[in-house]
Amino acid sequence: MFFLIFLAAAALVVLGLRVTDGSRLARAMCPEGLCFVLGTAVVGFAGLCYLTLWGEGAALARNQVSPALVAGAQLWILAVGIYVLSALRGAAGFPAWVADLIVLGAAYGAIRADGRVLLSVSSSMPDSPALPLGLWAVPLTMGWIWMVARMCAALSRVPSVSGGFLGLLAGLIFLLTGTASATHNSFPPSAMAALAGAGLATFLMSLRFPHLNLGWSATLAMGFVLGVASALELLKNTLPAILALALLALGLPLLDVTLVQVRARLRGQSVEWSQTRQRLHEALASRGVAPRKIALLYIAIGLWTCKLAYCVSRWFFEGPTHPAVTLLYALIVVGWTVGGAIGFFSIARLLMRRVPGEDVPESIEAFGVKISPVSMGEALDKIEEFIARGTPHHVLTSDANAILTSRDDPDYAAIMRRAALITPDGFGVIWGARLLNLPIYERVTGVDMVTGICERAAKKGYRIYILGAAEGIASTAARNLSERYPGLQVVGTHHGFWRRDPKNAAWTAEDDAKMAQEIAAQNVDVLFVAMGIPSQEKFIAAQLECMKTPVALGVGGSFDVYAGKFNRAPNYVQRMGLEWLYRVWIDPSRWKRMGYVPKFMLVALKTWLSRPPKNGAKPASGAF
Repeated sequence: MFFLIFLAAAALVVLGLRVTDGSRLARAMCPEGLCFVLGTAVVGFAGLCYLTLWGEGAALARNQVSPALVAGAQLWILAVGIYVLSALRGAAGFPAWVADLIVLGAAYGAIRADGRVLLSVSSSMPDSPALPLGLWAVPLTMGWIWMVARMCAALSRVPSVSGGFLGLLAGLIFLLTGTASATHNSFPPSAMAALAGAGLATFLMSLRFPHLNLGWSATLAMGFVLGVASALELLKNTLPAILALALLALGLPLLDVTLVQVRARLRGQSVEWSQTRQRLHEALASRGVAPRKIALLYIAIGLWTCKLAYCVSRWFFEGPTHPAVTLLYALIVVGWTVGGAIGFFSIARLLMRRVPGEDVPESIEAFGVKISPVSMGEALDKIEEFIARGTPHHVLTSDANAILTSRDDPDYAAIMRRAALITPDGFGVIWGARLLNLPIYERVTGVDMVTGICERAAKKGYRIYILGAAEGIASTAARNLSERYPGLQVVGTHHGFWRRDPKNAAWTAEDDAKMAQEIAAQNVDVLFVAMGIPSQEKFIAAQLECMKTPVALGVGGSFDVYAGKFNRAPNYVQRMGLEWLYRVWIDPSRWKRMGYVPKFMLVALKTWLSRPPKNGAKPASGAF
């Protein structure tokens, strides 16, 4: 039955929103909120009637009117009345405190309509009796309902989120109270099922129609319903714990960037007044994040906090357990909280894009290495500049593995410091840089640079040499690239196992010198070296002057892809930053080499917590 209420509310709200979309009325006022409130109220009241009169636990005989039905009807009338009066208040230009009085009056009316709305306190012990609050019961109940309503109304600042988050909160209360309460009080489960369905439908529609806005009055009215439902059932047990969890679930998506600004001040960084007044969604929008992505991020935060609230609430409801189990559960909750906070903060940073006027230096010191904050187009332009100059330049693509290698290998670290260009390769580097608020927004990978360089080389006649990989891979990759880009001049290829004895330094240096002379004889413009980190960089650094190539670039295992040995991850996997996981999936033997991923994440977190980044770049307005 509750699932039918959920579906009916969703269908009715969708129908109402589609009918009013684009109408003359839509241009004159906000009918979306009216459709949302009326649709939820009609379906919720219909479900209440069924559960009260014919459902399990119907209280009275067939010919009698249930007091619970009358009380439920009065509560829905109060909710609709809040919407109407609040909308009239806004149209008349009255101050916001008038709406507060409306909600407080409706809260008092809810208490008079159903005495069970009054709050009480009980301990977490099973079957413990509720402790009445005496004279404080009425003002505390009114204050609770008002607080929930106002916090829900604040969701209207992010129009595409308000409906979905109301639905999440309704679903949370429904799961915590369960369906057992329908046997003695049908309003909370029927109202929460209807509101959950309406909220989910509204959120899905808002992703397609960004202009959809429930408005302040509708979210205020539905917040009143949430407050009443939680007062009827949820807050009868362990009031302090559930109150804290409700504040968490309601308040986290409403946080602005003030906490981040305080953190910046503690670190001695200057913060503009305009930044301190920005909320999270405003800061994200000012940094080029699309409204749809902001909405999805907020809903993800809502799911996370509601899950946390649900787990801890069930823990309190079940009562005390063994101390070891309690400690383990507490550690899990703390880990879930801290991990989620860091995760969502990272996602918010990753969604940001470079904005006009942002001061981006030529290079940035991050994690002990120098990284060039360039886009793919900017990197290719720089490579063309290097070719035009004609002097040797070493170009590196730096992923998390390269950064960690440089921390343990002084020779490799020195090579990275001397490189002409180091591009951010790998999602881990982007994540770590964005965590530190460094202006690095885009991956510039070796495999993508091969594509870009070959495309430009085919048009401008640059001479390409491919060195490295297993025998036959380089020649196959060269043939495939020449077919893809007609006119591409690949003047030579060679596999990466020319050294007679890699463990013998003297023979290795002699063999490397012969290979460098062969490359120099071909008058190469761009040299691709695919030998893995750090071998390819050490070879290039040692033989760069001898080869006389304007651009020498280490590209790792890129030519396995161009030779058809492996396929790249789909574009959506690359955009999600999970290409490394895809490569492990198709080649499980790589799993042993992936230990650098969590190690680098720990390095990035330690850097973020210990000190501010020293890059000399001024954050753009709206950054946090």
